[in-house]
Amino acid sequence: MSFFSLRFGVFFAVTVALYFLSPGRLRVPVLLAASVVFYMSFVPQYIFLLAGLITIDYFTARLLERAEGPAIRKAWLILSLTANGAFMASFKYSPDVFGKSLGVIPLGLSFHTFQAMGYMIEVYRRRQAAERSFLVFALYILFFPQIAAGPIERPQDLLPQFREEHKFSYRNAVSGLQLMAWGLFQKSVVAALLAPFVNAVYQNPASHSGPVVLAAAICFSFQIFCDFSGYSDIAVGSAQVMGFRLTRNFNRPFQADSMAEYWKRWHISLSNWMRDYIFYPLCGRRPGIPRICASIMLVFLANGLWHGARWNYLISGFLHGSYRVTELVATRAMSRRGWSVPPFLERPARLSRMLLVFTLMTFAFVFFRGQNLPKTLLTISSLFHGWSGMASRGALMAEFAAVGVGPIRMLLFVALIGMVQAVQFLQRSVPLRLRISAQPFWLRWSFYYSAGVAFVVLAPVESLPFIYFQF
Repeated sequence: MSFFSLRFGVFFAVTVALYFLSPGRLRVPVLLAASVVFYMSFVPQYIFLLAGLITIDYFTARLLERAEGPAIRKAWLILSLTANGAFMASFKYSPDVFGKSLGVIPLGLSFHTFQAMGYMIEVYRRRQAAERSFLVFALYILFFPQIAAGPIERPQDLLPQFREEHKFSYRNAVSGLQLMAWGLFQKSVVAALLAPFVNAVYQNPASHSGPVVLAAAICFSFQIFCDFSGYSDIAVGSAQVMGFRLTRNFNRPFQADSMAEYWKRWHISLSNWMRDYIFYPLCGRRPGIPRICASIMLVFLANGLWHGARWNYLISGFLHGSYRVTELVATRAMSRRGWSVPPFLERPARLSRMLLVFTLMTFAFVFFRGQNLPKTLLTISSLFHGWSGMASRGALMAEFAAVGVGPIRMLLFVALIGMVQAVQFLQRSVPLRLRISAQPFWLRWSFYYSAGVAFVVLAPVESLPFIYFQF
């Protein structure tokens, strides 16, 4: 059920209407039924596998909570984590490891698995009571706005909301629909228009010069951001229409001026999950710098392998870890020596750091996007060739035109990327949709109609699936 289809629009409208028209005791069953329908609209038979895992986690958590001895508690935890991990690994890694696929990867496999594993760890740490209602727990795993690609929610944040009495709020509805519309625009206009150019260059990198490959690499950074951030906005917005609060998953990542800051802004729910459930346990209570650095590397390597058992993902994770470790060591060394940036250079220095972070992340994304390691190395090699051709403007424009990027489309790319960055900048303190809602009626609706016309004119007829649906 594509988010861009009339089918989803009808599904969402009916779900919201039934939710608010239902009495309190029926709202959880209504949402659970809608979530099951949404999940089954992709690969119906997988609902039985997911139901099995939900059942295992539900009863295991109850048994873990009642267990008294630490060994028994740990055994129940290991049983649940093993069941979830094996389910995820069997689908994600069997094609690359064993050369045989078990079928299409279930929708949102990693995200609902990580949410279930986080729940079990929280119950084990006695930070969360085991959920008594099977239907509420099943909805926690299956909640349709977030099941496909997150955000990954902690049980303390989401479970209580299923018991709250949400009354229809016009403000929530407008704000949620605005966020959904912006998410759709990011995905079906910005990401969709950038995708053909990126695909053409990465498909045959050897036939393109450095400037074209570099442009494609930059465009992919914005493509994957608009694709994933767009989905997250749709998820958060659709939940907000019904009164639910989900985690903000992206917060101006390309405006970060350090690697540490970047990972506080990009895929926030997964970064926090990795930090709390992998990094902190690896570090221990009083870690030294060597152990911290080793833990950082292991976390990012695990993050790379989470995407798949491919060298490209592993190298991408290694690069991210190396960036963060280098920054940590360098920052501590400069702090010990008392080095600091003069006040009059603070702004230029920050802009330089932002550019450096974006450049390094774009380079790591080359491995993430590459189809395989040999072709990725060829892409990187192509980055350093053909720069002399920039002296011939006609030849360079002809090369861009060969991959479908003429002058007008090039200006469109620049305008769309600039608009995305401007929106990110403008909502650094207050969400932009709140500023729009505060404008006079005529100005507000002029903006809405203009945005609608732009969407209809610019959006391609066919839109590709969300990139993170495959994970």
